[in-house]
Formats: sequence, structure tokens, C-alpha cells
Amino acid sequence: MVLSHGRAAVSIRTVRSATVALSLLCVTALLLLTGCADGDNGYSEPARDRPAFQEDFRGDGTFPESAPTAPNDTDSVRREIIQTAYMLLRVEDPTVGAAEATSIAEAVNGRVDDRTERPETDHNPGSAQLTIRVPSDELDNVIEQFRDLGTVEELSVSARDVTSEAIDIDARIDSLTRSVERLQDIIAGAASAEDLIAGENALAQRQAELESLQARRNYLADQVTLSTITLTLEQRPPGDPNPAEGFWGGVIQGWDALISAVRAAIVGAGLALPWLIFFAAGGGIIYVAVRLIGRRR
Repeated sequence: MVLSHGRAAVSIRTVRSATVALSLLCVTALLLLTGCADGDNGYSEPARDRPAFQEDFRGDGTFPESAPTAPNDTDSVRREIIQTAYMLLRVEDPTVGAAEATSIAEAVNGRVDDRTERPETDHNPGSAQLTIRVPSDELDNVIEQFRDLGTVEELSVSARDVTSEAIDIDARIDSLTRSVERLQDIIAGAASAEDLIAGENALAQRQAELESLQARRNYLADQVTLSTITLTLEQRPPGDPNPAEGFWGGVIQGWDALISAVRAAIVGAGLALPWLIFFAAGGGIIYVAVRLIGRRR
């Protein structure tokens, strides 16, 4: 009986020891699992592995295409038209005409970007050339006022539609602006110097591209807002009046043409007279010599 009681006590102690060991093992496993979970939550992946960074920066230092396709329907937006004009006028005094043209442009909030004047010489008449910028909606009005400065020798007006180009540039500027903002956020949260340098390089390239597009868009807007007129003023030769209009003007021009033709005929006769005298004298000498030779025979 004593032996049986001893064996039972040993069995109970063995069970208790196994139970304690098993409990310690469970507690250890639980602590390990908790530590791993905390480590995963505190892990910060590199900035270059984030989707937002990969969207704006490739490993080879290049960028993906960020310009979205411009909409094809441009009828729903305001048309962007660049207008240019060239005008040649015959005036009495190019200097005075240039000053009057400048006043006309400034009266409609325009400006003169370039002005060149050449005074009259003994061999060449005077002239002036101006590059004038005026508001697009005032272009026709300014041209009509320029007509009163002299005689219009040449006039040409051209227009170029740049609506699609403007829409495309605006879309690319919007996309680049968002990309720059994302890169700035990524740089602010960079976890290492390597991520910081890569982000700053990507940001510098994006900002340079954005500034280039903004400058191009500003130039395009200026060309649309202000039309360009190239005005050339040439001095009218002395004695060359302004051509009249209507029936009486036709009579005057016909008379002037007749007078010019008569003058040209008189000048031509004067030029031919010395030659006629020369040939007449030579023919007379030959005639006399032939007559003398004939009489001797």
C-alpha cells in the first residue's frame, strides 16, 4: 500500500510539472507573437518603395509621361486665336506717320515694341517701320485708323487657332503641379538620406519642366491677348498726290497718265534727235560721194 501511494504522488508531481512547463511555453509564444506584431506596425518602408513615389520617379532617374490627353472637344471652351497683320502705307512724312500710328495704338491700350526710322536722302526716300501690339478685339479698328494716315499699298491679316495647344499645356501644367506636391510630401517624410536625395532630384526635374511649361503658356496667352501689326511707312515721291476716288478721280488719273505719256514721248524724241542728225549727216556724205564718183565716170 505504501508503494502504491508513493507512485501516485510521483505521478501527480509529474503532471503538475508538465502543466507548468506547458503554461510557460504558451506565455513565451504569446510574447513572441506580440513582439512580432509590434515590429511590423513600427516598420517604415523606404520612400522609393511607396506607390506614390514610384508614380513620380523611376529607378533610372527618368519620369513617366504625366501629360494627360487633351480633350478633343474644343468647341465647349473659349477659342484661342493668334492674329497678325502686315500693312504698307505711302505717306508724305514717315516720321509724322510713325508718331500718329503710335498715338493710335496707345489710345486702345496698345504699345510699340520696335520702331525704326530712316530719314530722306538725295537718292532714297524716307521710311519707317513699327512693330505694334494692340488688343485682339481692337485690331480691325486700328487698321481702319491706319488707313487714314496715307495710301494703302499692301495689307494682309492672318489668324492661327492655338486652342488645342493651350488645352494640352494647361493639362500638363495641372498634372505636373500635382506631381510636385506629392514629391514634396514624400521628401518631408523621407526615412533615409538616400530617399531624401532621390526625392530632391526628382523634384528639381519636375519643377524645371513645370516652369518651362508655365513660361510657354504665358507667351501663348500674350500672343492671343495682343495682336501684332507690322506697319511699314514709305515716303511718297514729290509730285505724287494721293489718288482721288470716283469718276472725277478717274478723269484726273487718266489726264495724269496722258501727260506722263506725252512727257515720255517728248523725252524719247529728245533722246533720238542726236542719233537722227548723226545718221542724216552720214547719209548725206555718202550720197554726195556717190554722186561725185558717178560724174567722174
